[in-house]
Amino acid sequence: MLLDLSRHTVRRNVAPYVGSFVALFLGVTLIGLTVEMITAVAEATSRLEPGDAKTRLQLDDLASMFGVMSGFSGFIAIFVVASTFSFVVSSRRRELGLLRLIGSTPRQVRRMILGESLIVAAAASLAGCAFAHLITPMTLWLAHERGLTPMKLDPPTFWPTLAIAFPIGAVVALVGVRSAARRASRIPPVDAMREAAVERRRMGFWRFVVGLVCLAGSLTMLVTMGAVTGELSLVLGIFAPEMLVISAVCFGPWLFPALARLIAWPLVRRGDVTIRLARDNVAASAKRTASLAAPTLAISAIGGSLLLTLGIAADWDHAINQEYLKAPVVVQGDERTGEALASSPAVKVADAGAATSITLIDREGERELEDAQTINVPDAVAARGLTAHKGSLSELHGRTIAMSTSYAFDSGYHLGSTMRVAFGSGKPIDLKVVAIVESAPSLYGDLLLPPGLVKAKPDRWFVVPQSGVADPVSTINAELRGTSGHAESADAWLAATDADLRRNNTFALWVLLGPSGFYAALAIANTLLMGSLQRHREFVATRLIGATERQVRKVVLWESALVTATSLTMGAIISATVAVLVGRSLGSGLESMPVDVPWLGLGAIGATCLVIATVAAVAPTSFMLRRVHPSQAAE
Repeated sequence: MLLDLSRHTVRRNVAPYVGSFVALFLGVTLIGLTVEMITAVAEATSRLEPGDAKTRLQLDDLASMFGVMSGFSGFIAIFVVASTFSFVVSSRRRELGLLRLIGSTPRQVRRMILGESLIVAAAASLAGCAFAHLITPMTLWLAHERGLTPMKLDPPTFWPTLAIAFPIGAVVALVGVRSAARRASRIPPVDAMREAAVERRRMGFWRFVVGLVCLAGSLTMLVTMGAVTGELSLVLGIFAPEMLVISAVCFGPWLFPALARLIAWPLVRRGDVTIRLARDNVAASAKRTASLAAPTLAISAIGGSLLLTLGIAADWDHAINQEYLKAPVVVQGDERTGEALASSPAVKVADAGAATSITLIDREGERELEDAQTINVPDAVAARGLTAHKGSLSELHGRTIAMSTSYAFDSGYHLGSTMRVAFGSGKPIDLKVVAIVESAPSLYGDLLLPPGLVKAKPDRWFVVPQSGVADPVSTINAELRGTSGHAESADAWLAATDADLRRNNTFALWVLLGPSGFYAALAIANTLLMGSLQRHREFVATRLIGATERQVRKVVLWESALVTATSLTMGAIISATVAVLVGRSLGSGLESMPVDVPWLGLGAIGATCLVIATVAAVAPTSFMLRRVHPSQAAE
């Protein structure tokens, strides 16, 4: 009975739910696409031969990247969809108050709204899953053409996507509408009609609890980031903004209007009545303001934090390379290059870096492929400044292994631990951890093996020339004639390594946040469009008291600018806090670490949000004002 009523209500009120359908459809498409790509990578990995170690490592890294991308996509989708459905229910308070007035019980109202959202969610989720499956072949082809995947991946079947993305869409919609439905159904009939005109800022119990829990969790992460040193702060810098965003949105009906008043204060002093009216509208419609601000806050805070965190990570890598690298010359080449360096009278130390891969075997027999590097300890100490944080590098011989501090923290291994490993198709052996070294990802790997334990061909040498060699780069290049080797100064190598890392970070940023950012941009436009189209009665009343069409447009423009500025300000505060703590943590053990702030990228995020918000708010307002006349107030 109630489901039929919900179905008829949705058919009669299509317009309010179109925005919710679009938001959920896009969100499920995004989640479904990441599910399909992760499934395709997993299927390709299962078909690899045991000897395809390099390809397996690349696919494992790709699966991890897609996993992080799915996390960001899911987080943005949950925020946008929940905010959109809550906005739709809040906009129907007058209708819900009338239903209560004619005798509907709170339970009936709540079940009707949940039924409506379930119908919309089912249709949008199914359409999103189907669309994601349709565009997967093109996405996989594009990923291979751009070099993201090492091999062509086959599209998976439709059923994993349907089994994962469809219920996620339905659950997100129900969660987003549940609190708003409960809040509306508990209001007495007369009070409900009053709340349709004026919003009250009373916060629900569970919203308050969730906001406090997320605030406490985010503060704990921030305090931890300030206390720890090393790469742990990078991990916390990725997750802390999400917790802060959830907390800010939970307290949004209190926070956003107050911040909007503060931002508008210097503008109101100019005496423009449209700015004053816009400020009062934003402050009075607290819940609508919070719903409109949520997508902008989410993408600005998360995008800004990730952009700054990756930039600081590159700054840290460059600083640690400059501090540790002792060799003034770096040589790239093959096996003949190594022979030429070994016989060159101009070379004092030729520290070879030979990359390999090993298979780690845990107690349950699970295997995991990892990158490793063989080193000669005296050469690495002289050329790359290799130092032991714990243990002794002099013990790195025979069946032993050393690892970086970051890998030890992530894996749980410690000094004296035994690692069971296998090289290629060989038999497993046990290696003892004899040293924990300082992390320097560009200079040496996370896992270091003694020479002779596994065959590995070096392709890079860090060279310390003999004293008295005037121009070591030219001299060594002359010695390398007839080989594929090429020598360059350490400064040139550091600059090229830094540029390459920043290019990879930019590429990773596009992969991780590109789909989510595009979805958030559409969500910002969609939410503002919904808000503008539902203000017909308000525009009529404003015209009735004598406002011109130009003044109404200016009010809407100022409202959009205030909401966006409020969101971007909160996002900037969150991003700056995370960046300062990450930079302080990473730079604590270094003599100096200059930080290059990516102003262009941050400005692009803010400008894009502001332009989208302005167009999405003003365009439908101009459209409606052509059809609005003060005489309609009596309708």
